[in-house]
Amino acid sequence: MPMTSRSASVPARQGGFTLIEVMAAFAVFALMFGVVLQILSTSLSNTRRAGDFTQAALWAQSKLDPAGIETMLEPGRTSGSFDDRFSWTLEVSEEMVFDERGLDVMDLPVALYRLDLTVTWGERPQREAHFSTLRSVDINWEERERMMLE
Repeated sequence: MPMTSRSASVPARQGGFTLIEVMAAFAVFALMFGVVLQILSTSLSNTRRAGDFTQAALWAQSKLDPAGIETMLEPGRTSGSFDDRFSWTLEVSEEMVFDERGLDVMDLPVALYRLDLTVTWGERPQREAHFSTLRSVDINWEERERMMLE
């Protein structure tokens, strides 16, 4: 008796994916691609913002470092710009020093100044960074400079 295979009488199934499976896979891919694009966009925005704050800090350092060294500090407010994107406002105020040990700090030849620098940049809304420092200055600086030149 000859053997006949059962597969010959039943039609063979085609291998592969159905249309629903392909569409579901495409929908999952599109969703994941959108999430990845959003993450990249946020990452680029944060990188740009961090770069701007770093640049503002560098500009601030270049403004605050020579203050009280190259010229005598005077209380008041000045402003200007570093370049076409970054501008600054510097407020200098004299600080009063109180000593709890009973020393007379008013007799010292040093004055203490507070420097508040604000760096602004960008379009609306403008971004800004604030920097503050204290600077001690020899109040006899100009006299000493004159004596050295003579």
